[in-house]
Amino acid sequence: MNYRLFLVIGFLFSLSLIYSQTIRTLSEQEKNQIARLKEMAEVYSRDGDAVQAGQSYSQIAKIYWGAGLPREAVDYYLFAVENYLQKEKLIEVRNIYTNIGVIYTDIEELEFAMEYFEKSLTIRKKIGNKTEIAAGLFDVAYINQLLGLYDDAIKNLEESLALATAEKNSQLILDCYQLLSLNYEQVGNLKKSKEYAGKWDQYQAFLQEENLKKDFTSEVMETKKEVVKKEEEKKLAEEVFRLRQALYQQTEDSLGLAIKAKQDSLFLQEGLAKAAKLEIETLNQQRELDQLRQSELETKQKAQRMIILMIAGGFALMVVLAIVMLRANRARKKANTKLEKQNREIAEKSEQLGVALKKIAHQNQNITQSINYAKGIQQALLPKADQLSEYVKDSFILFKPRDIVSGDFYYFREVDSKSDIFKIFGMHRREQDNGKDKTPKKIIVSAVDCTGHGVPGAFMSMIGYNLLDEITNKGITRPDLILEELHRGVRFTLKQKETNNQDGMDISICVIDPQEKMVEFAGAKNPLIYIQNGNVEQIKGDKNGIGGKSDDHNYTLHKVVINGPTWFYIFSDGFIDQFGGDSGRKFMIKTFRELIFEIHQKPMQEQKEILAAALKEWIGTKFSQIDDVLVIGFKLDISDN
Repeated sequence: MNYRLFLVIGFLFSLSLIYSQTIRTLSEQEKNQIARLKEMAEVYSRDGDAVQAGQSYSQIAKIYWGAGLPREAVDYYLFAVENYLQKEKLIEVRNIYTNIGVIYTDIEELEFAMEYFEKSLTIRKKIGNKTEIAAGLFDVAYINQLLGLYDDAIKNLEESLALATAEKNSQLILDCYQLLSLNYEQVGNLKKSKEYAGKWDQYQAFLQEENLKKDFTSEVMETKKEVVKKEEEKKLAEEVFRLRQALYQQTEDSLGLAIKAKQDSLFLQEGLAKAAKLEIETLNQQRELDQLRQSELETKQKAQRMIILMIAGGFALMVVLAIVMLRANRARKKANTKLEKQNREIAEKSEQLGVALKKIAHQNQNITQSINYAKGIQQALLPKADQLSEYVKDSFILFKPRDIVSGDFYYFREVDSKSDIFKIFGMHRREQDNGKDKTPKKIIVSAVDCTGHGVPGAFMSMIGYNLLDEITNKGITRPDLILEELHRGVRFTLKQKETNNQDGMDISICVIDPQEKMVEFAGAKNPLIYIQNGNVEQIKGDKNGIGGKSDDHNYTLHKVVINGPTWFYIFSDGFIDQFGGDSGRKFMIKTFRELIFEIHQKPMQEQKEILAAALKEWIGTKFSQIDDVLVIGFKLDISDN
């Protein structure tokens, strides 16, 4: 009964330690102890006393371990190992590796536990103590079992059992039998499992029998001592009684005493002395016996007090645990109530959100339909990209809007090579032409990047397209003059004098004059790249865009003479400003210029495909298109018609 009581109390005490370790932090006293030990370790290290430094670090590790901070404990145990290894203190290193293995087993990091139990086993083998080697093999086998490495566990257990048997370590033999039975069962060898289970039962019974014999022999010896002692006491009492009776009879028989007084006086004196001595010895033995009984009584009373204190402590611990669990239960109920309330609120919000999402989806559908309708209008407004080849045979247009509709647009048309004053001022000729227009023609090609993209950019693109039509219909064909008129038209259309509107567009415009074998260029921010005679040239556009605060802008006219095969490229900033590649940077105009030079001799449609593939590869899967992309390329040659 007492044994079970001790087990219960011990279990509760261990449980309390585990529970306290999971929630406690370092106390001020522990922090001070650690700080003092760190200072001592540093002093010892400076003085070259690695052993004392290792002991200081080991004590710090024990404080952290006891405080429920196992990882910090491992760190300082390893500091201690570094110092102990300097002095080859193998026993201390073995103990620390074992402690670290136990720590990692407690926190269920079994791979690390295995690592340090194996290190401990290596040290044990260096020391050469067979019992310690057997214990180390058992530790490794135990972790093997937890990791499911049952064959390795059996191998280590067999080796441990052989050493334990040779060293006659009863407890380790018993533990090996039990663990071998379990591991053989796991690998499906039930015969071996039963064999070791039987050995465990037999050895357990043998040990119990040996313990009983030892206990019985001890009790018999104690009983014999008590019997001998009582017999001596009995003989002593009988001797005293006999002497006293003899004295009594001698007193009664005065005559006999008188006659034999002289003869027996010596005998009587010796008997009385012997009786007195025996009585004194009896009294001394009785006193010693009383002292032993008193000591035994005090020991029992002390044990009873200890048991009472342990019971009281266990009861107090159970009360504390009950209070903690009650508070935790209350906190959990409160948290559950709060969580249920939050879940209801979330459900309500989710329902509201679902309704809102449906409404947004419906609105998005309407907006998307409207944007698609706008796309149809924009596509109807712009000519098809492949129609440029009707005017310039070797040409392409790479057009990739970011959204459904685009803020970039291309513009090309054929116009009279000479300006018509009547068209410029809206006047009519008096004479009628004969139906045959023999005026030489020019071809206008332009890449326009309006402010913004998507729907706002699309509105600007329609304004820009219509303004370009109006301007060129008036007979204005010089690119610099077209840009000046376009600037005034945007400012007037958007009423930028009266409002804060700053929208506009960047544009590159080329006018091809086949008669003069020349290309005239003007740019508002956007450049022209052309390749002639194996050289890449770039003409920058003027720094002022179309539209904005200023009333008038003057744009620079550039002329490129066609004296051989020449390739021209105009574009918006969507391609060169696109983020991508491995480092997530912009494509940049330098890279774009190098790419164009590399592919410029290929057919125009193939160039278009290469540029589209390069852009796709540059964007990859990590990035998305950030702006509308427009690139126009065409080739001119003096031999072309």
